Amino acid sequence: MEESQQEIQEIKQLKKKQLIRGNFFMLVIFLLFVYFFESGNLFVITLFILAGLLVVLLLTLYTLLTGKLIGTKTSRRVQAFDRKYWGKKRWKRKKIIEAALYVILGGGLAFLLFTVDFNFPNQPITSSLFPFIGAWIGYNIGEITRMKNLNGHSANG
Repeated sequence: MEESQQEIQEIKQLKKKQLIRGNFFMLVIFLLFVYFFESGNLFVITLFILAGLLVVLLLTLYTLLTGKLIGTKTSRRVQAFDRKYWGKKRWKRKKIIEAALYVILGGGLAFLLFTVDFNFPNQPITSSLFPFIGAWIGYNIGEITRMKNLNGHSANG
């Protein structure tokens, strides 16, 4: 039991580290979004995000199909813990849902990329940033909640 609690504390620290990295990444995307919005070339940042989603989808599918964990040392450790914590069946189901969400989000972005005219003058930047900021806040709330919900009992029984 003591070893399990120690492992959970270690994973919580690693997840905090990932959250900090994730927030740094979101800040970079945010600044790029603002820059390209102000320069009137929102198409470029949308294309960049779409390409990033495609890479993440491919990595997720690779992990799902091969079972091999990829990423940084921290990421692999957290993924291994999650697979053990949730159980292989539930972990696989979560990965499938994750991949499906990437496909839906990527499909929606691709649709917007090729159907929306990105030249909209006099558009206030604040209205375009609300969805991004909402997603950023949601990401943080979700990650913090998952960290707090970790306990010494396996979720799969």
